[in-house]
Amino acid sequence: MFGYIKVDQANLLGKEFEAYNGIYCTLCRQLGKDYSIFARLILSYDCTFYAMMALDLNEQPPCYQEGRCRFNPFKKCHYADTQSRAFSLAAALSVISAYYKLKDNLLDSPWYKRILYRLVQPFFASWRKKAAKKYPEIDESVSKMMDRQIEAEKDQNCILDQAADPTAIMLSEMCGLLTEYIPLRKPLQKDNTKRILQSMGYAIGRWIYLIDACDDYEKDQKHHNFNPFLLDDKDDLAGYMEANLNHALSDALLSYGLLDKGRYDSIIQNVLCESCVNIQKKIISKYSDANETED
Repeated sequence: MFGYIKVDQANLLGKEFEAYNGIYCTLCRQLGKDYSIFARLILSYDCTFYAMMALDLNEQPPCYQEGRCRFNPFKKCHYADTQSRAFSLAAALSVISAYYKLKDNLLDSPWYKRILYRLVQPFFASWRKKAAKKYPEIDESVSKMMDRQIEAEKDQNCILDQAADPTAIMLSEMCGLLTEYIPLRKPLQKDNTKRILQSMGYAIGRWIYLIDACDDYEKDQKHHNFNPFLLDDKDDLAGYMEANLNHALSDALLSYGLLDKGRYDSIIQNVLCESCVNIQKKIISKYSDANETED
């Protein structure tokens, strides 16, 4: 995952940030428990959000207990004590996504980085094999996403929507998968909730892909790598980026608005309405400033 789906701490209440941190720390612990202590290094904000969405749907609310951080014994952490599969699913998605991201990096990176990637590849492959055995649906979805992405980038007639589609479809499937493993709280109904989550996941997946492309635009332009925003020569690049990102984010919010609100509604709203907006403003400002300088 890319790490763009995170909270805006400045606009969260203390108890809300504490709850979010508890989910973050519990996912870290789950990665260590299910895979290895080194798997904790791939902990991401995106998969923390995925775990939080699962807990928000869950019938049983999590209880937090105080403990010590494995990396810093002097630091106190709050760990969620829950019987749901929220953290197991998020941990599996973390290691499977990291494995396929590593494979992609092996194709695109310079030789000196590829040496490092090949050294750690056996560890990632072992984690992915274990996660795929437990959740084959996640491995199949992420694997297909990578294949579709490669095909799209090789297509000479590729357009922005086509390039963003594989990530969007994958996250749509991952969000829909929550209804198969998580016992839903009342009054959520499985079929309706699944459709809403799939729609929301598609929009968030599209936004993640596009914001990453915006962030890497200058690097990709310099190294002649594929980037969907390089496919068309736009006079107002910043405006074009912003329009596409706003469209994806508004679709995510519209879908989420159809869902009966749960225990983490204020944090989810913070992520979608404040943090994501601020992140895209910060990234797009680089190209707005460049346009103003040229003028």
